[in-house]
Amino acid sequence: MNKYSSIALFSLSSLFAADSFASSWDFRSYETPVNYNFLSFAIGGGKLNSDVLTGRDGVTVSDINLRWLLNEHWFTNFQYKGRFTHHGDENDRADYVTLSGARRFAVMENGDLYAGIKIGGSKLKIRDSNGSTKYTEKDFLLGLFAGANYAFTDALEGNMVLEYLEYDIIHESSFELSLDYYFTTNFSLGAYGRTIWNDDSTLDQGGVVAKLRF
Repeated sequence: MNKYSSIALFSLSSLFAADSFASSWDFRSYETPVNYNFLSFAIGGGKLNSDVLTGRDGVTVSDINLRWLLNEHWFTNFQYKGRFTHHGDENDRADYVTLSGARRFAVMENGDLYAGIKIGGSKLKIRDSNGSTKYTEKDFLLGLFAGANYAFTDALEGNMVLEYLEYDIIHESSFELSLDYYFTTNFSLGAYGRTIWNDDSTLDQGGVVAKLRF
């Protein structure tokens, strides 16, 4: 995992290592090992290694995510992602909007597995140094994902997920690790590390996440 991911995850895990085996704080009112009902905001950055996009290496990423548990076994997710790829004084912008549904499987007292499908769209803008759009491309996307959640304590939660996305002209896969610490019943701060790859490039990124539980 790249330095952005490693630094973010190591910092958070070190900060809350003392709480890893803390007793239950009864932070949840439903029978799941982690919190599923939340609105999250994330920001991060990373490095793009590409065979075709030369000079476009620095990346800034933002994320807004709304997830809610429909019942004991099913949850849904609405997500927006914005990604800026920098090259000199210019930057390219990509926006992603997706809706997903997933099935969770309660495999242990402190953890569960999940798998689901995702549909949505993306819009890419190639821009000049003045911010004017030179080229626009829109894609429909369809994806599959699977992951695992684990509650180290009622305050400290971990997640990993593997995802595959198919666009009109390209496909990509990603792997993500994250940790979240709930300071109160309804508010947490966390960190994540993610690697995204396709046939032409690899993007390594990391960042911080704030969640509002409802």
